[in-house]
Amino acid sequence: MGGLWYEITAEVPPPLSEVVAALMREAAPGGLALEEPIDILGPEEGYAVRIGEPIAMRAYLPASELGAVLTQRLREALAAYPEVELTARPLYEQDWAVSWREFFGPVLVGRIAIVPTWVEYEASPGEILVRIDPGQAFGTGHHETTRLCLAALDEAVRPGTRMLEVGAGSGILSIAAARLGADRVEAFEIDPIAADVARANCEANGVADRVTITSSGFAGPPASPANTVIANVSARTDVELAEPLAASLAPGGRLIVSGFLTSDRAEVLAAYEPLGLQTVNEREEHDWMLLEFAHSTEA
Repeated sequence: MGGLWYEITAEVPPPLSEVVAALMREAAPGGLALEEPIDILGPEEGYAVRIGEPIAMRAYLPASELGAVLTQRLREALAAYPEVELTARPLYEQDWAVSWREFFGPVLVGRIAIVPTWVEYEASPGEILVRIDPGQAFGTGHHETTRLCLAALDEAVRPGTRMLEVGAGSGILSIAAARLGADRVEAFEIDPIAADVARANCEANGVADRVTITSSGFAGPPASPANTVIANVSARTDVELAEPLAASLAPGGRLIVSGFLTSDRAEVLAAYEPLGLQTVNEREEHDWMLLEFAHSTEA
């Protein structure tokens, strides 16, 4: 069975058709289909357009991280037009001729180049190449929080670093850490399909000997604390795991949490600062945020 797509349909009042069509074309590079409301008059009489009734505009987006990003941006763009109703229904790739892979390209974050496995790419001198086939897992470098985390790792990880990751997804952050010189990475991914994807990506990048992907939730601190602890999940999970994540951090290390909106900043801070941690860095991209903590005595 092919990959999954979503058919996004906007029911648009005729006066808004031009502006909504422009917004949908921007969000969906694959094109836009317009369907006017009609009445079939008969085999020899053709049809008549029902003037004044909403026009259905259909776009097609991959059920992947990039598709989720594009859908969210479309929803935000259309928030100014409450008269427009958006709906979505799943389609399989066998029903739609274009492969979602055509939407993905390389992503460069600092020294790190995230490149899909099917794209030809020659790394520049000093660039750290990470090849990813995301499959059904989260993590291609196209989402803001993934880029924020990559930038933070580029600064935090040094040769010999021990890292712990919660929410491995495609394995992108763990692989990047290993390529940056991390000696040992222990990652947790509760979705077994994503865990398999992450393991395959680790093998493809030649770091499977240094990265362990555990197919379970994060139960508690490891036997040896980590120099870098990272969780790119959600505000709720970041808050729920605050204590075990803080307890996993070695002296002099950095705890990095992301996956939440700027509006959730205060809630996340309130969960970590009472645990003897102090904010040492904040990063933002669009409405997404990353916080970086260290032990208060070291900040």
